[in-house]
Amino acid sequence: MLDPLGGEIRFDPSDLDGFYREVSRTSGRDRTLSLRRIHVGEGALEELPSAVARFDGVRRVVLFADATPMVRGAADLKAEVAALLDALGLPLHRVTIPADAHTTAEEVASLSAQLSEGDAVVSVGSGTVTDIAKHATHTSDLLSVHHVAVATANSVGAYTSELAVVTTRGVKRTTPSRLPDELILDTQILASTPRDIALGGVGDAGVGWGSLADYRLAALCGLGTWEPTSGRVFLPGLKGFLARESAFTTGGTTTAEAMALTLCAAGFAMSFAGESAPASGLEHVTSHVLDMTAERDGRPIGNHGEQCGLATALSLLAYDYLLNEADLAGLTLTAPDPNEVRAEVEQAFGPLGELVADECWNDVAVKVDGWAENLDRIQRLVDDWPGTRSRLAPLLADPLEYLRALHATGHPLRFEDVEPGIPDEQALFAFTHARLMRKRLSVADFLAFTGLWTPQLARTLFERFVNLRDRVLSGG
Repeated sequence: MLDPLGGEIRFDPSDLDGFYREVSRTSGRDRTLSLRRIHVGEGALEELPSAVARFDGVRRVVLFADATPMVRGAADLKAEVAALLDALGLPLHRVTIPADAHTTAEEVASLSAQLSEGDAVVSVGSGTVTDIAKHATHTSDLLSVHHVAVATANSVGAYTSELAVVTTRGVKRTTPSRLPDELILDTQILASTPRDIALGGVGDAGVGWGSLADYRLAALCGLGTWEPTSGRVFLPGLKGFLARESAFTTGGTTTAEAMALTLCAAGFAMSFAGESAPASGLEHVTSHVLDMTAERDGRPIGNHGEQCGLATALSLLAYDYLLNEADLAGLTLTAPDPNEVRAEVEQAFGPLGELVADECWNDVAVKVDGWAENLDRIQRLVDDWPGTRSRLAPLLADPLEYLRALHATGHPLRFEDVEPGIPDEQALFAFTHARLMRKRLSVADFLAFTGLWTPQLARTLFERFVNLRDRVLSGG
C-alpha cells in the first residue's frame, strides 16, 4: 500500500534541536521553531526559575492563570509556582481570569494591555490560558516579551502549536499565533489533573486517525495543502495509542508523559503545516457544533476532547463507507448550488442567531467555490478511485480497533457519559451538520458534494457507531 508520508519522525523532547534538524532534513527546508526547550518529568516544575532567568533583560514576571484550584500531588500548584518565581527577586504581577473564561479577542486584548517591555509571561493552565497567553504576546507591539508555559492538563495540543483558537462572533476560529519560548510538562502536575480533563486529552490525541485523512483529502481535491512532515511527526504516537501500548493505559505519571508527548506531536504537526488541519477535521467541527448548540439545548458545554474522541469514531465510519461501500463508478460531478448550501447553513444555524449563521456561511462558501473551481481535478480522483483510496487508507484506523483503544484508556464511549451528558440525538445533529460550519473540506463534504451525504446516511453511520461502542462495552 502506498505510504503517503515517506517514513516517520519520533519526537524526543530531550533533543529538540535534533528533532528540528531531522524535520528540516526530511522536508527540505529549515523547520526550526521558536520553542527552544521542553522540560519533561516529575521534577520539571523546578526548571521554571532557570527558564525565566535564561531570558535577556527580564524586568518583571507576569503570572497568568485562571481561578481554577490546581494541585501538584497534594500541594497547591499555583502557590508553588508563585514561590519559585518569588525566589528570582523580580517584581511579580498576577493576572487571573475567571475559571469559565474562553479564548476571545477581549480576553487576549485584556492581557496584552497589561504587558510591558521586558516582561516574562508565565502561563499556568491548559488550552484557554495557554492560547490567551500565546496570542497576547503575539499580538502585542512589544519587542521583548517572553513566555514560559506550564502545562496543567493533557487536554490539548496548544502547547506546541503556532496557532490559537479564538472565538469570533460566537464561532471558534483558528488563527496564526506564536509558541511559548519554553514549555514545562511536569508529570506530577499532569497526573494530578481531574480525570475528565485527562480523558479529554486522550480524545484530542486520538483525533489524528480521522483528521490526517481529512487533511490529505482536502489537498487531493485542491482545497488545501499537504505537509507530509506533519503526518510523520504525528503518526508514531497515534500508532502507540491504537496498539494500546502500556504507556497509554498504565496510568499515573507514565501515562501522563505518554499522552503529553503525543499531544506535543499533534501541536508540532499543526505548526509545521501552518494550520490546525492535521489535528482538526470533521471530528472537531462536530465538537464545535455541540458547543454552539449547548445553550439552545439547555446543557452546559461538554468536554471538548471527549467529544472529539467520540466524533473521531464517527469520522472513521464515514471514511469506511466512502472507501468501501460508496458507489462512485461512472459518477459525473457537478458544482454544488451555493444558494442550496446557504439554505442548509441557515436552517441548521439560523436558530442560533443571524450572526452565527452568517459567520458559518462566510466560511463554508469558500469550499463551495473551491469545489467548483477544482471540479476537473476532483473528477479525476473519482475516476481513479482505487488510487485515491490507496492515498487515504494508510491514514485511517479501523473504527472498532479505534474504539477499543479509546476504551482501554478509560475514555467514555457514550456521548451521554460525556459530562454533563449529551443525548444521542443532539450528537447526531452535530455530526449531520458539522460540515456546514467552516471552510475546511472533510469526508462529510466529499460525500455531500458527490450527492451521497443525507440525513439518513448520517443516522445510519451513527447507528453503526452505537452498535460498535456497545460491542466494545460488552467485551467484544
